[in-house]
This record gives sequence, C-alpha cells and structure tokens, in this order.
Amino acid sequence: MKKITHYILYILIACTALLNIQCSGNGKEKTPLPELVHAESVMFDHPDSALHILEDMPMPSARWDKENHALWCLLVTQAQYKQALKIPSDSLVRIAYDYYKPTNNARRKAIAALYMGCINYDLGNIEEAMQYYLAAKTEVDKTDDYKTGYLIMSSLTNLYLFRDFADYALDACMKAYDYAVKDSNSRYQMTSLGLLARCYCILNEFPKAIETYHKTAAKAVELGFENDEYYYSIQKEIALVYTNSWKFEKSLEILKALPKMYQPSLLIGTNYLMLNQYDSAYFYLNKDLNTDNVYTKKSIYKALYQLGNSPKYSKYLKAYCDSLLFYTDSVMSLDKGKEIIAYKEKYDHQRLITEQQRLKLEKADAQRMMFIITICLIVVIAVVAYLYQKRLVRKETTIRKQSEQLQDYMLQLHEYETQLMQNNRYMEELKEQLSGQEMNSEELHEYREQIDSLQSENGRLSENINTLQQHIAEYTSKLDKARRDTEKFRSISEENLNLKQRERMLADYVVDNDSLVKELREKCRVLDDMEWETLEQMCESTYGNFVSRMQSICPTFTKQELHLCILIKLRFSNTQMSEIFGVSVSSVSQKKFRLKKHLSDSLEGGLPEDMTLDRWVAEL
Repeated sequence: MKKITHYILYILIACTALLNIQCSGNGKEKTPLPELVHAESVMFDHPDSALHILEDMPMPSARWDKENHALWCLLVTQAQYKQALKIPSDSLVRIAYDYYKPTNNARRKAIAALYMGCINYDLGNIEEAMQYYLAAKTEVDKTDDYKTGYLIMSSLTNLYLFRDFADYALDACMKAYDYAVKDSNSRYQMTSLGLLARCYCILNEFPKAIETYHKTAAKAVELGFENDEYYYSIQKEIALVYTNSWKFEKSLEILKALPKMYQPSLLIGTNYLMLNQYDSAYFYLNKDLNTDNVYTKKSIYKALYQLGNSPKYSKYLKAYCDSLLFYTDSVMSLDKGKEIIAYKEKYDHQRLITEQQRLKLEKADAQRMMFIITICLIVVIAVVAYLYQKRLVRKETTIRKQSEQLQDYMLQLHEYETQLMQNNRYMEELKEQLSGQEMNSEELHEYREQIDSLQSENGRLSENINTLQQHIAEYTSKLDKARRDTEKFRSISEENLNLKQRERMLADYVVDNDSLVKELREKCRVLDDMEWETLEQMCESTYGNFVSRMQSICPTFTKQELHLCILIKLRFSNTQMSEIFGVSVSSVSQKKFRLKKHLSDSLEGGLPEDMTLDRWVAEL
C-alpha cells in the first residue's frame, strides 16, 4: 500500500510540474527581432531614436508572436515615459507585465513592474504604484541590471519623501546610490545624492545634509550643470537646510545670489519672517500665492498666519487662519502615506510568513495511527486532485483565450487613444493656421471642413474607446472569476504537495521516538553492527525505501558512506556523528566532502551548486 501511494504521489507531482511548465511559458526564450534589439540598445541614451525605430517597424502579432509583441509594448512604453510623453493609461505596458509575470525573466519583469508603477503613480493610483514598485524591487534583486535597480529605488525614494517618511526613504535612497555607483553612472550618483541629502534634512541631520548637498553640487559642476536649473535647485535646498538650522542670514545670502527667476519667494519670505522683517516677508510670501500646489499654499498660509500675529498684519489673521485650515484639510485628503506604509508592512510580513512556514506534530502515543491516516489522505487527495487537475487545464485554457482577447482590446484601445491624440494635435495646428494668416472664403471653408471631419472622427473614436473599455471591464471581470476558480482547483494540487511534506515530518516524528535514536540523541557512542542494521531497517521502512534508493542512485557506495547518509537523514550534528564514528569532527567534514564528490560523480549533472549534502539527503 505504501509503495503504491508513493508511486501515485510521484506521478501526480510530475504531471503537475509538467502542466505548470506548459502554462507558465517558461521555456527557452527566442532571440528578439533585430529592430527590438536595436531599440533596446539605444533606449537609455536616445529614447527618441528608440521610439522612432519602434514606430517604424511592423508591430509583432499579439496572437502569433507573443514574446516579441510583449517586448514591443514594453519598449514603446519605456521610450514614451523617458521622453515625458503623456501616457493616458497602463493598457499597453500591462500587456508586457502580464506576459513576463509568470516567466523567469527577472529583468523584464522588473522593468515592466517599474513602468506599471510609474504610470499608476502619475495617474494618482498610489497604492497600486507601491505594489508594482515593491514587485519590481523583488525581481531586480535577482539581476545585475544596476540602471533599472537605480530607477526602481529612486522611484520608491521619491514616493516616500513626498509623504515625509524619511526612514523608509533613506533606506531606499542608499540602495539607489549603491546601484548608481555599481553602474558607474555619474548622473545617477548626483540625483541619488540629492535625494539622500533631502532625507538627512527631513531627519534633522543638518550637518550630514549640507555635506551631502555639497557633494551633489560638486557632481553637478563636474557634469557641466553649474548654470543649470538643477544646480540652482541644489542651492535652494542648501538654503532650506540653513533655514531649518536657524541660520536665516546664511540662507538669505545663498538665495539672493541666485538668478531672479530661480529665487524661491516662499523660502525668502520665511527667512525674513524669522528675522522679524515683516514687510519683506509679506512681500515675498504673497508672490507665490498664485500657485496651484496645495502643499505650497499650505506652507505660505502657515507663514502668513504667523505674520498675522504682528500688529500691522493682525487684520488679516482670520483670513489667513481660514485659508490655512482649508489647505491643511486638502493636504490631509491627498496624503495616503499611512496606507502606503501599511501595504508595505503587509507585503513584507506575508513574505516572511511564506519563508518561515512549518508544521508541528503532536502526541507520541498516536504516531502510528497518524502515519496511516496521512497515507490514506494522500491516496484520496491524489485521486481527487487528478480529477480537479483535468478541470484546471480546461479553466486555464479558457483564461488564456480570454487573456488573448483582452490583450487585443487593450492594443486596440491604445491605437484609438494614439489616433485621438494625433487628431487633437492636428486640429490645434489647423486652428493656429486659421488665426495666424489671412485666407479667402474657399480656403477657410476647406480648413473648417477638415476640423469638422477630425471632430467627427474624434467622436467616433471616443465611442469606440468607451465600447472597448466596457469590453475590457467585462473580460477583466470574467478573468477574475476564472482565476478565482482556477486557484480553488490549484489548491488541491498544492495540498497534495503539502501532504508529502507532512508525511516526511511524521516520519521524522516516528524516528525521534525510536528508543535507539532517543538514546543516541541524549548520549552518543560507537555503534555495533546490529545497531547499524537496526538504523538501516528503520530508515528503509520509515522513509520510503531510503536505503534502497540510495544504493540505486550510487551502487558503489561503501558501507561507511551509507552509514553517513543514514546519520544525516536522522539529523545528527557533525559533533554527534564524530562520537558515533569514533573520529574527530574534522574527519566527519572530510567524509562529507568525499561523499558529496562521490554523489556528484554518480548523479547526471551532479549536485546543484546551491545544494548542500545535508539538504540533498534530507529531501531525498
């Protein structure tokens, strides 16, 4: 019965593994099209050229060439984002993200997740952006793509900094700087140093902040940015540090040395306010009130509210107070920082649970019964799992077909959106021509007909976009339901694997309660031949013909090598083994080294590099 159970279990595991390989698309990747290779090679330095290459080439088929189609979608999104083009949705990059997610291509998965995060962040979907950034971070850690690693960590840094979570930002920024150094990229080093200095400033570590800002400024000069807006922004942030350090004159000295167009009125006004120069403070604070940034307005009204405490400006105190309360509420409604951190902590906690899961066994007096029950459950679940597996395959086939249709809709949506943007640009050009030159009635009529035609086409495109969005929503709902159903079926198969682990743990439980093993755990000693035979028989019966399987794997095993495998299987330490064999601990280590080499020579392909001898024997 036990042998039959093992055979059923092994067959089921093999079939499940085969199905998973087929469904995941983790086969060998084919070489991308030459145009895609060329576009990717110039992406970081010349994204405009990359986009030109991608737009000129025939788009790979979404149905017949999914791999190249996914890469095309990813590179187009990457090129558009690098050129700061407005991307109205994540429909295009989602095709790439969905394709690469189940594969082993960690680099492409990281890049796709990065731009999913960037686009969602720009669209105001902060929680979704955080999810994708963290997923990107997990994948890029598996690669040596330092450029992408820097982009991911700097994106996380900016997200945290914007919400004043400096501790999280500091960790992310240090990682970003490390990536920039590994990539030998001076520009990335400069920007990450600037972010790092900002973290120090928020943490009130002002000497470190000033020192780091000066390093940033030196990098900017080295790169030829001494008269650039970025260089002036560094100087403004240095001035801000001095303001926070109560060195207002020093701050004003730096700010007044900047060109007029780069002088921050809010910060200058704040410095004058702290120096009790109220008229100058009032003048500069009011200069920035025409901004649409609610965070800036909150800071201005906070300063003006303080100014209202002076006699000359007390008449404005109530108005300043009302405005301050209004913009404080606005900032609080936008600030979703707590939700972000909660998600991050949930993400990290879940991953920790996954890595540390283990099962506990109970009651020695029921060990035999529990062992029999477990074997029976394995058989029952194996049969049930086989039936569910057939349904799982059908469900996954349905999901693949619906996913293909959804990708077609998304691609069509992208094309309509692109055409709509092009029409809008063309109409703007026509309107400019109409207003910028004189023309006869015939030409005027012709231009207006073109505009009317474009408006009519835009109306049609908008209707098509709405229809596609409805289709996408409908298919997304169907896919979600199908995936939930699939997960139910998949859990049966996973439970089968879990039961195999439970069987192994039960076997360990039975062994640990054997009188000879318990005696050796308390006090080790040299064993006689009869005792070795007892251990062999126990391992053979409890661990599914362990001794026979070891001998079939390596028929040239010596008796001593077999005994060493038995002790490893029984989880004895090197020190305990040295006492049982009557040798030194170093001799045991040498025995293990020779045994591993012997096994590697016997096994096809040898032992994996990351596989220890103890782990291999334990999992056998």
